[in-house]
Amino acid sequence: RSPDLIALGRDGRGEERFTSRQMIETEQRLERASELMAERADHRVHERDRDAALGRSAERGLVLSGEQRSAFEHVTGKDLGVVVGYAGTGKSAMLGVAREAWESAGYNVRGAALSGIAAEGLENGSGIASRTIAGLEHQWEQGRELLTARDVLVIDEAGMVGTRQMERVLSVAKDAGAKVVLV
Repeated sequence: RSPDLIALGRDGRGEERFTSRQMIETEQRLERASELMAERADHRVHERDRDAALGRSAERGLVLSGEQRSAFEHVTGKDLGVVVGYAGTGKSAMLGVAREAWESAGYNVRGAALSGIAAEGLENGSGIASRTIAGLEHQWEQGRELLTARDVLVIDEAGMVGTRQMERVLSVAKDAGAKVVLV
């Protein structure tokens, strides 16, 4: 009977399900932020920077597969990129090449993950300096390490991040004009 609850209906087992007005509002802000970022292409990397990064990668013996190349082109395009792949499929290697392209284009690339181990894995696999999302948010609360329009933020294991935290991060990035890649 609480006015803060919204009935969602019955689930597959016939159980009545509810959510809060606050959660609906959080989800709506998350949707608005992600839609706005997905429409922007302010951080599109010029083809010459993409080709140069791919060339340097090939010289080191890393030639991206067709799927990795598609993911590379996707993440170096619009201001919101999403990469989905199983462990061991070369996401970090592809992100390392993307990092080179972003840095050649003059962007500051940062990484974040829910856990310290995941942040360390992102950093070791891609060369993207990374930290926990909580640590990043703490810095922002202190007015330090704020995102700018020259930043690319790569979030590893993004599917593990809760709705409220993801909304906060994407809203900050949207307001700053930064690019976000969710992995």
